[in-house]
Amino acid sequence: MNTRVKHYFRSQFHLEAPLSPGRFEAALAKRIGSPSRRRPILKAWKAYLEARGGDLEAVRSFYAILLSHPKERLEALVYAMHLPFIEFYVGAIPSLLPEQGRVLEVGAFTGALVHLLREARPELEWHALEGVAPAVALGQARTGEAVQWHEGWFPRQQGLPLMDAVLLLSCLPEGYLQDLPKALEPDHFIRHFELQERLRGLEGLLKPGGLLVYGHGPFLGKNLEAVQSALQQLGFTEVGPVGEGEYAVVVARMPVELALSEALLSEERPQPSPTTPTPVVDPLPLPEADEVRALLEAGAYAEVLTRLPPGVEGELAYLRGRALWALSRFAEADEALALAHLPEAEDLRVLCWAELNNAQRALPRLEALASRGGRYRLALGKLYLGQGRLSEALRQLHESGLPEAHVYQQTALERLEERMLRLAREGEWSEVSRLVEFVEDLSPEFLTRTLLRLGLQAALQQGLWGRAARYAQQLYVLGESQGPLGLALAGLKVKGPEALDGVPLSDLKEAEPYLTDAVARAEDATALLALGMLRYREGRYGEAVRYLERAVRGLKGGAAGTAYHLLACAKRSLGFPLLEILGEHKRAHAHRAYPVSRLYSLAQEALEAGERVLAREFLGGVREAGLEPFDDIEPVVKLVEALEGPWEAFRMLVQRLERTLEPPLEHLELAYRLSRNFSQSSEAETVRGQYLAALYNAGQALGAEGLLLAEHERNPEALEVLYDLAEHYERVGAYQKAAQTWRKALEVAYFFEKDLGLSREILRNLLYLNPNDPELGFYLEELKATSQKLQVLEGTPDTFAQVTPDSLMREGLPHFHGEYLVVVGGHTQLRSRLTPILENQGLRLDWFDSDDHTAGREIIRRIQSRLERAHGLMIISSYVGHDLSEPVRLEAENLGVPVYITPGRARGVTGFLRAVAEFAPQIFKQALKKG
Repeated sequence: MNTRVKHYFRSQFHLEAPLSPGRFEAALAKRIGSPSRRRPILKAWKAYLEARGGDLEAVRSFYAILLSHPKERLEALVYAMHLPFIEFYVGAIPSLLPEQGRVLEVGAFTGALVHLLREARPELEWHALEGVAPAVALGQARTGEAVQWHEGWFPRQQGLPLMDAVLLLSCLPEGYLQDLPKALEPDHFIRHFELQERLRGLEGLLKPGGLLVYGHGPFLGKNLEAVQSALQQLGFTEVGPVGEGEYAVVVARMPVELALSEALLSEERPQPSPTTPTPVVDPLPLPEADEVRALLEAGAYAEVLTRLPPGVEGELAYLRGRALWALSRFAEADEALALAHLPEAEDLRVLCWAELNNAQRALPRLEALASRGGRYRLALGKLYLGQGRLSEALRQLHESGLPEAHVYQQTALERLEERMLRLAREGEWSEVSRLVEFVEDLSPEFLTRTLLRLGLQAALQQGLWGRAARYAQQLYVLGESQGPLGLALAGLKVKGPEALDGVPLSDLKEAEPYLTDAVARAEDATALLALGMLRYREGRYGEAVRYLERAVRGLKGGAAGTAYHLLACAKRSLGFPLLEILGEHKRAHAHRAYPVSRLYSLAQEALEAGERVLAREFLGGVREAGLEPFDDIEPVVKLVEALEGPWEAFRMLVQRLERTLEPPLEHLELAYRLSRNFSQSSEAETVRGQYLAALYNAGQALGAEGLLLAEHERNPEALEVLYDLAEHYERVGAYQKAAQTWRKALEVAYFFEKDLGLSREILRNLLYLNPNDPELGFYLEELKATSQKLQVLEGTPDTFAQVTPDSLMREGLPHFHGEYLVVVGGHTQLRSRLTPILENQGLRLDWFDSDDHTAGREIIRRIQSRLERAHGLMIISSYVGHDLSEPVRLEAENLGVPVYITPGRARGVTGFLRAVAEFAPQIFKQALKKG
């Protein structure tokens, strides 16, 4: 593609490649996913492809509906289908244009081509002609003052100056696209596209000697030889093609006066057959014009045709045309009137065109003649009706004042009603209101019952209470039930039954007469609902039940939900069986969802009544919403546990805990109790760890020990429990018990799990706890022997070769060079054991453990003051509260200090040292930054 063209379309329309017309629907679906939104566009596209006889309305509708979707940029699809031809035009046409003067592009759409051509030849005066108003507005905004825009259709444009060049590029085939083959024979081509008749529109537009450029574009049926032939017949000079194959244009020079083509000459003056001699007959004398007028006034139309032969001219031709018009022979009347050359004959020809449904020729003249009223307005209204322009058609038919317009008025009204019903279904109430008001302004007699009902509904939906009351009053006079109901709703200022909840009792009482009248005329569901609501608020529950039971039969959606809810409340007040009351609540919830708190209370009530199935249905909404809407979650969890089982209750509680920064201890205790049924799951392990951390933070070390001992008794081989129990003994200073627990964990990892890596980690922790214990050496020898055997049997590497207790203790520890680390969390024993080891490795430490420091302003200030010098901050998450760790973390991030939060629990000495090794690269990097 030409680089300039490619850049322009990419920047303006995000267009990269051409689009085949056969792929239009697929391309449209990518831009607009909703089938209901695509449907009117596809309908306009189909009408555009099926246009015949110059149906410009189909062309206008298609382009207008594309431009009504600016967000999706559907105009790009039009340019995509013309893209290769635009590239050819931009490359070929600038060199053909005159050195100076005016150039007009016909059918410029939104101005992309005229913009590119103007960039190539900026010294010329550029004009653009377009018949689609939104395209003209967009083109003017896009090209600015560089291009002068004109709204109109070729060849019916008016008031344009003489042009030095006219570009008819990809525009004349539009409106003639139905059933086209790939190519047409020359004669068929000229007739199908009405080429010679339309090219006559260049008279008064293109000056003599001016340049005409014709391009057929991507449309089928093309035949450039036929275009050249037609131009030559009309007297154009220097006719010839530019380009080859699909990408070619025809250029020609405008003559001083266009000649009649051979086809037109043969139609106007038919020659006698050369084989049949023409008999010589003395013509009969023609009657006088006054005599013919008398015959016309007498209604002797056949005699007029007998006395006036075909081919007469002047006033007699006009009189013959009037006779043919009266006999409804409109085509023949048009031919006769064309020979009259009188203004009144031309006016009557317009009516012939209208009767022949030739809207392209008739509409411009009829719109100019409509001010005369009478038959001209009638004909214009019929044409508008045929084109679907219903509002304009109704106006013209009404203003014609002719009795025969009544039938067409009724047709227009019926079709307007159908359109408004469709708009009402789509929720386009403003458009419905506008159309009803338009009909009312024409004549209040046009307002049928259907239109009044639609106008009332639209006025209510828009909050136009005065207009709604006016329509309701007319319906009231006509005996419609919507009349008194509309007066009631307009008086209450509510849009529909859904808004009746907020109406005060006093206002409802004032509207009671209208509501009673509406119920008396018909079983109107909205009126019944309003009366039932009124009776319920008055405490007359029996009457309320009767009204509401009748109302629910005709209500839908939220209004039905309101009715069922009031019915349930009224029945509860009257002491109906609980099952029946709960059933009404269930129906109310199905139409309009209850709040979660109400569903919970209904589920509780149903469970207490022994209706477990109904209780579970109410509880379904609570499960979907979760526990967030409740302040006291324990009763809710217990209800879920009773109805759905412990797993569902546990799942809901875990979701709540995940969204809570500092869960209360009682919530964690409840979650732990529920998790005992699924102790092997990962969720249960997570909850147990959170619960232990919360117990430690609350100072309940004995409670934590009891929990761990109970877990250990339930599952003695659970490594997670053994880890937590060993850490607990270390925390409280019971080192002998801690060592015994770590040994038990080592035996489980080695003998039951058969995991050498895990055994190595636990042994390392034991060595840190008591490096002088001789039994630990025996454990190490056993592990080394097992590793050697595995190397022989399985070919795995011996990871324990040359391992000593001292090398195992220092394994993986990085060497530091005076870097400064701040640690928050952990217990005092962990800090006292590890501080000397890390300092021996060259790391300077400030360790604030959770046993000695609680969350307070002073300790937070102390930690934050030391962060300015620190090269890293490590937070042991399981041993520090959120109220302490969060302000410290935020301050470190503000200062640019790296932060490391241990994932889960740091398992003893080994777990913490592994975390330090992972954090070491960031510490080194920060130290290098600070120099």
